[in-house]
Amino acid sequence: MSNVVYYDVKKAPFKIYGLDKDALQNGEFRRIPASVAEATSANVVMLSKNTAGGRIRFKTDSDVMYIKAKTEIEDSSIHSSLMAQTGFDVYVDTLDRGPVYFDSTKVQLSKCTDYNIEVAIPKGMKEITVNMPLYGNVISVEIGLAEGAFVGEHRDYKFEKPIVFYGSSITQGGCVSRPGKVYSAIISRKFDHNFTCLGFSGSAKAEDAMIEYLASLDMAAFVSDYDHNAPTPEHLRNTHHKLYEKIREKHPNIPYYMITKPDFRYEPDCIARRAVVMESYLKAYNKGDRKVYFIDGSAFFNGLPMSDVTVDRCHPTDDGQRRMADYIGDVIAKTMNLG
Repeated sequence: MSNVVYYDVKKAPFKIYGLDKDALQNGEFRRIPASVAEATSANVVMLSKNTAGGRIRFKTDSDVMYIKAKTEIEDSSIHSSLMAQTGFDVYVDTLDRGPVYFDSTKVQLSKCTDYNIEVAIPKGMKEITVNMPLYGNVISVEIGLAEGAFVGEHRDYKFEKPIVFYGSSITQGGCVSRPGKVYSAIISRKFDHNFTCLGFSGSAKAEDAMIEYLASLDMAAFVSDYDHNAPTPEHLRNTHHKLYEKIREKHPNIPYYMITKPDFRYEPDCIARRAVVMESYLKAYNKGDRKVYFIDGSAFFNGLPMSDVTVDRCHPTDDGQRRMADYIGDVIAKTMNLG
């Protein structure tokens, strides 16, 4: 590998999306500021260091590419693949078609936190997006390219201002096989739209500190997908519309999507939760908000049994997340005129 040059992805011409910019300037890969995480919960402190939704983008004509990374897993899941937890996957746009999956870091269990792995890429000039681990923390990452190869900036997204997704482990990507399979990333690739993934496994409870932070973000749209993590329907009722009102106060004109959990069952708790979200939606709509939308998660899988589209009757498989992306993406595209 003597003919390979390694680049620090935090430096130009590489662009990093989906992570907190101030943290990156301090050399940290995290999704939200440490101060916000600490004011929210101990679990969010841990999960905020997971790089779900983080992307590294650049342009090159190199024929070879290596990903050299140091990662860590604080809380491993038996339902998530090692690739999703600590691996990276690579999508390539050859400028005459949209981004296409090309390869992943083939992580070995014995070396899952410190590795230097070659990934396949096509010849010629191309733009590359590297999706970062969903459930692992990234300590450092470098991209290795052929010595003398061109390295430049990836073009901007067609829609550069991000859609912000806030929610549960399903929003974070549990339990897909690799990072690019989470529904927000699929929607992003389809419509060439930037996004921010703020899924916090088991820990999205719309706490006051989190509500204030979410409202402060610059965004094109907001997706409220935390139904699953509210401890009770009462907690959901006490926080759901509160979150809406705070974001609407700061962002009066953006589309706002209220989603109910996909593993709906005709049981009292599920029925009550869906009713709370519908209540919140109708309250906003009846006050004249025509940019608020209700999305019923029970429709995502078109009547298929949970055993076919989830790993555990709760967390979607790759196919389950794709179905979510198709359904949610269609609503977003129509209401935001994405084409």
